[in-house]
Amino acid sequence: MVASGSMKDQKIIEIVEMAKRKGINVQILNSDELEKLAESKNPQGVIAMMEVPEESSLEQILRDKRNAFILLLNHIDYEQNLGAIMRTAWAAGVDAVVASPNGVHEITPVVAKISMGGVAYVPLIPMSLFQAMKLLHKYAVPVIGVEVDMGKTMYETKLMGPVAFLMGGEAEGISEPLQKECDFFVNIPMNKQVASLNVSVATALVLFEKIRQEKSV
Repeated sequence: MVASGSMKDQKIIEIVEMAKRKGINVQILNSDELEKLAESKNPQGVIAMMEVPEESSLEQILRDKRNAFILLLNHIDYEQNLGAIMRTAWAAGVDAVVASPNGVHEITPVVAKISMGGVAYVPLIPMSLFQAMKLLHKYAVPVIGVEVDMGKTMYETKLMGPVAFLMGGEAEGISEPLQKECDFFVNIPMNKQVASLNVSVATALVLFEKIRQEKSV
């Protein structure tokens, strides 16, 4: 669905042409109508309707993937952060994101928009992190806690092969009970005057350090 007032925008023209080439139905709507339909703020002149991705189970993914690459999120407070993390996870080739139900853990309109399509390609699994880590250990996937001043730096630690990274929330780090379930920890070296990084930024740094290590072999 495209807003009539956006039809001269070059990016919108490109979207419409691409949709038509792929046989996707395009509807031109009054700009006010489009604004009312948008569930997220500022639809930028276009809304795409898609089928909800099929639900995936963590165990099925672990059973099918030999070198599983999993991301665990504890207590994410903001939809924008989850959306940014989903986009980064897609770019890094993460097989699944497991989000604790004690925070944002569903695909909302804001999460979908910020992910820039990531939610269509990376399963988002709401699940108890304790249950998730039990499954990860069952399939011999090490759980690495990412926490300030704990363990070695991510540059000094081997991150290749199957792995699950556990990230703390925005307001608090990894709780002590969850820490006990981790196999080991890494930290992101940074200026000691800074308490911590935004969780989506920290996630991106760790995921792509793993990618860097694997490509340098």
